[in-house]
Amino acid sequence: MPIRRRLGLLFALLAALAFATGGYFFSNGLSSRLLGLLDAQLAAQLDQVSRNIVPTVGPREPSGTSRPTSGPVAGEYFFQVLDRGGHVQGSSRDAGAAPLLHTTELLRAERGQVFLSKRVEGEHARLAAAPDPGHQGWVEIAGASLESLDSALREVTVELLVAGVIAVLVAGAGAYWLARAALSPVERMRQEVAALSEQDSEATIEVPDTKDEIAALASTMNAILLRLQRALSRQRAFVADAGHELRTPFAVMQAELELAAKPGRSYDELIDAIHHTAEEAARLSRLSDDLLLLARSDEGQLALRIDETPLAPLLNRSAVRAGAPGEEVGVPCRIDAASDLKGRIDPDRIRQAVDNLVDNARRFAPADTEVVVRAKAEGADLVISVVDCGPGFPEGFLPHVFERFRRPDPGRTRRGGGAGLGLAIVHAIVVAHGGTALARNRSEGGAEITLRFPGAALRRPSSDGSNHDGQ
Repeated sequence: MPIRRRLGLLFALLAALAFATGGYFFSNGLSSRLLGLLDAQLAAQLDQVSRNIVPTVGPREPSGTSRPTSGPVAGEYFFQVLDRGGHVQGSSRDAGAAPLLHTTELLRAERGQVFLSKRVEGEHARLAAAPDPGHQGWVEIAGASLESLDSALREVTVELLVAGVIAVLVAGAGAYWLARAALSPVERMRQEVAALSEQDSEATIEVPDTKDEIAALASTMNAILLRLQRALSRQRAFVADAGHELRTPFAVMQAELELAAKPGRSYDELIDAIHHTAEEAARLSRLSDDLLLLARSDEGQLALRIDETPLAPLLNRSAVRAGAPGEEVGVPCRIDAASDLKGRIDPDRIRQAVDNLVDNARRFAPADTEVVVRAKAEGADLVISVVDCGPGFPEGFLPHVFERFRRPDPGRTRRGGGAGLGLAIVHAIVVAHGGTALARNRSEGGAEITLRFPGAALRRPSSDGSNHDGQ
């Protein structure tokens, strides 16, 4: 059910409850007020009882043998006097000869003034009774018909019902109209958003110049649309770049296999073709693993196995790998980390990130220089940095260091670069740990990439009982 209809029905229901409650209290208050006025008038009429009664013929004239009466007349008073035994000692013409009070009511009236409503000769009437000051044990009664009062109350009740129905309808219709008017900008925005397509790269919705909640909602929706459009653009660029990177090794493998299939190829040429094809297959495998890691990182599903890990042995393995046979020589890797420094990290992921940083630094570092990997604790934070002595990053490239498929000027490299995913993977691993990555150029030359992991450093007790950071 639309909101405007729900609001209309809700307001109509609330209006009905409010009007019914108000009408109930108004009717009861009016009835009590009118009865109070009538009781005051009846109390005043008690002084006129002796002037308006006619003595009965006998002390025990039974009901039905008295003179005929037509019942109380609306707007007129009637009177009666009863003795202690409940016998009528006198009454006005409209009161009749039957006692107006039964025994219990008579006893109450003997003790003091009472007011009550009951039917008299078939008519609804109000009675006031009080002791007769001239006769011990007698009771004077003054009464009046309530037909006029009941008729007035019925008319008021009918008028309240009519007014209530009108008020409920007006409240429901008014609430529906107000809700429709208030929600019309929301409906317009919904239609605008529904009309957007994936091809609308800069599509936004109109922001009303009202500076209210609707305008704030429109601005928020535009911000969300902009983030979604940027995410879609990044995804498209990622797919395009991944396709481009995958196309090259596939093309090389296809060419090598076509050449190997030509007649007259020697054994050495076939072995060389198989060797090149295996290299491209390994490159494809690494690229696929990198793309899968980044995809999981985007979805927040990059699994970590956090453990208390000694940093020096972990970083030493990266240094050993950098100096392994078949690797580029002339750029050694030196580790600067305290032997007792530990961190709460995923050792496999951190090793992968450090390996990427070392590979990237050695790719750009001049021969006969070294790459330094440092690890230290700064308070509760674990900080790992990789420093090289190369030319550093181009100034325009620094803001894009950790973006995917981003490479600096190829002329700066001593040998071919990778797919441009190494530093992006480093950033994804650091973010999964809740940390930050920062790249900068050093004033003395070279580049430095710093990884900070908040709260990951473990303080270990020293021999004197104090605590230190393990540096």
